[in-house]
Amino acid sequence: MEHRAPIAPVLIPHRFCLPGCPYCARRPSPERVELDLPSADDVRDAVQRVLSRERDRGREVSAVELALYGGDLWQLPREPRTALLDAAEGEVRCGRAVSIRITLSPVAVLRAPLAEFRSRGIAAVELPINSLDSGVLRTLGAQHSAAVCLEAIGRLHRGRMRSIVHLSPGLPASSHRSALATVERLVRVRPSAARVLPALALSGTSLGELFESDRWQPMTLNHGIATCKHVVRRLREKNVEVVRVGLQPGFDLAESPEVLAGPYDVDLRLLVEAEIMRERASGALTSVFSFGTRAYSFVVHPRDENNLRGPENRNLRGLLNQFRLDQIHVLAVPTQPRGSLRVFPGKLRIGDVPALPRDGRARAS
Repeated sequence: MEHRAPIAPVLIPHRFCLPGCPYCARRPSPERVELDLPSADDVRDAVQRVLSRERDRGREVSAVELALYGGDLWQLPREPRTALLDAAEGEVRCGRAVSIRITLSPVAVLRAPLAEFRSRGIAAVELPINSLDSGVLRTLGAQHSAAVCLEAIGRLHRGRMRSIVHLSPGLPASSHRSALATVERLVRVRPSAARVLPALALSGTSLGELFESDRWQPMTLNHGIATCKHVVRRLREKNVEVVRVGLQPGFDLAESPEVLAGPYDVDLRLLVEAEIMRERASGALTSVFSFGTRAYSFVVHPRDENNLRGPENRNLRGLLNQFRLDQIHVLAVPTQPRGSLRVFPGKLRIGDVPALPRDGRARAS
């Protein structure tokens, strides 16, 4: 697996975004417009903080990936924007950062000087497209179309930059079907990676106002898990890396708003991954099940064991009841490909696990 530098985040407030940002306040206070913007010192401090943390953990890390997360960087006033970029570029030049990633709206991607950004050390762009459904974009007040989002991804790739798209199932005027339609259109242009962030009603934001005025009802947690499961699975089928599932407002947003409603859970990714693995395990068991066999063994990669078990072993208990089994054994084998599993009748020991097929595919057997 490719080793990646740890990320040093610098949060930019959502006060300068173009219309349509679900995390911006509808009526930001004029006196707060330029308060709390990060400075050049904040950039240097973020890098030093992560390097010190990694050293304290005993890891040999000499450089980080510097990330200017949050609001649209291109919409900042020129002076603070230039100061941030100069400081970030300085960290790359001196070798303390291997690269920079920034957040830009789709419209900003089409307007910003990507060649200049690339020369400064910017290698990736976080792209909050949220949805490709025209009704959803219109309800959010966005002034761009779905075509602009797709064009922005293409421009980033032509400029040799990674695109990390943000998808927000559950926005006003959206549905489970529109979320799946969005991901189908998206995978055709092959973004580099994706964050799946189901919409939350957050205090001080336009979505929070819609919820409080009874004009929008966010998804429940179960609904959010069900929709995210399909979105994540489809992204993976098209080899789009899923780097995050679920927004953590206290860590991801400079404003740290309160969650008023919506599918929020600090372990949302585990819940989604566990549901995906539960369905996969159920299908694999069905394919090999025989009456009279009361125990089966699953083989997974060590990093997938928690996903197979589910929170508090919920998945294993459900499979035991579904197939009327006495025992399920889980074997964590490093050679098993991530996200896959195999199942065998009986109780296997690690040394008895058959080698993978020569083509490397993990089949249920």
